[in-house]
Amino acid sequence: MKKEIRDIFFSFVKENDFQIIERSNLVSKYFKDEFNLSGGHSHLVPAILNSEKVNKDDIAVIDLCVRKADAQVIGISNTHLLLFEMGVWGSFGYIEDKKQEEFRQLSLLLEFLYQCGISKEFLYFTICAGGQYLDKLILPDNDSYEILSSLGIESSHIFKTAGRRNFMLSRGIDRLAGYNIEVFIKKNDQFIEIASSNIYQYVNKLTYLEKTVNAGIGCGVGIERVEFIAKGYNSVYDLDFFKAIKEKVRNLLHISNDSVNIIADKIYRSIELSKTLIFLINDNQDLDKSAQGKTMKSYLAKIISELNFLSIPIDIFIEILKSEMTKIYDDYQIREDVFNILLSEICS
Repeated sequence: MKKEIRDIFFSFVKENDFQIIERSNLVSKYFKDEFNLSGGHSHLVPAILNSEKVNKDDIAVIDLCVRKADAQVIGISNTHLLLFEMGVWGSFGYIEDKKQEEFRQLSLLLEFLYQCGISKEFLYFTICAGGQYLDKLILPDNDSYEILSSLGIESSHIFKTAGRRNFMLSRGIDRLAGYNIEVFIKKNDQFIEIASSNIYQYVNKLTYLEKTVNAGIGCGVGIERVEFIAKGYNSVYDLDFFKAIKEKVRNLLHISNDSVNIIADKIYRSIELSKTLIFLINDNQDLDKSAQGKTMKSYLAKIISELNFLSIPIDIFIEILKSEMTKIYDDYQIREDVFNILLSEICS
């Protein structure tokens, strides 16, 4: 199913004339001391920071993202992964009619989710209620409200939020800012965010917001979250990738289904941390003294702790991981030696 969602994404963006670009390296210059947090920034940021009008580009990409903040909840939360795939499409450059472009992007978002089996009747949206952001009094995001209403979204499914929840304002000079729309689906009395739309129109100058000449309007979807919602699962860990590894671990330990489910959170945590390190090493990031390297060392220490606690042979665990990752992530050209590097780091 994962490949089906990917295939739907690539077919969809091609049909709508978006240029597919290469994914970003997981250590991105656009996110200081972090890992890659989003998609398409190598095209988006230069366009918006340009003081002259630039031709609008329509681009699309499936980027790998790592959210360090989620390291504490993987295996506990049923929706969070540490490393995940984000499908992004958008228009970046001089946009003459912002509302028209936003209508186009949100229409495409609803159509994409429908093609994945998620109807708009089950979606909920949060939009910015406006407020004071640095030197600017930002008006409520009435354009998004009107557009969503015109696309058939009931008013009871659109929530206006105060504060910075739906206005992007990252700390740091020349960081992009603007309205944000979050898209949720309600499942088992839990609201799960599956997509978002960002409208970049400002740059953070630390003490004031600068309106930009160019803009960026795009949508991002969480591939794994769309997948498990589309399949009717209750958890992201019900996906085939995690189920296959858990079953192999169960057989390795010679334990029952109930017994392996008791320790499932530790197994999932070991999988996610190891998977993340595999991709980071594959993107040529070392476990060094950089901020990213230090974070990787903390992931490594947790893997060692969990596997030792569960008495899972480390070499066999890495072989199991390799077997399943090469099936599901075969498009990412993971080097053969990366698994051996991780094994060596764990055992050293």
